[in-house]
Amino acid sequence: MVSLIRNVSFDCADPYALAVFWAEVIGHPVHPECAPGDEEVVIEPPGGPRLYFQAVPESKQGKNRVHVCLEPSDRDRDAEVDRLLALGASVLGDHRTPDGAGWVVLLDPAGNEFCVTRSAAERHAETA
Repeated sequence: MVSLIRNVSFDCADPYALAVFWAEVIGHPVHPECAPGDEEVVIEPPGGPRLYFQAVPESKQGKNRVHVCLEPSDRDRDAEVDRLLALGASVLGDHRTPDGAGWVVLLDPAGNEFCVTRSAAERHAETA
């Protein structure tokens, strides 16, 4: 018997606003029964896990001990970083290397860290 990942949870001040950001990031809408002002908001992408946003009174403190790592599916890493910055993310750390490897650590609008790695196509081109 094993456990499945049901949620990736985000504590935040405004669950709906943060869910709208992440809906744009992953290309799946906020659940239609969720609305601005809700204390809990979800995004349920096919194949899961769902993203769960909950209102908490305290602000984020310190570095996330667990974070989401994104791999672009239809563009390269650098184009995806540019897209996410335009959506409202900000750069926390740039770990790209001159040979094209590496990743970028971004912050979502609530200050949660997440990474953007190279796409599968970029990694495959390196080994070809």
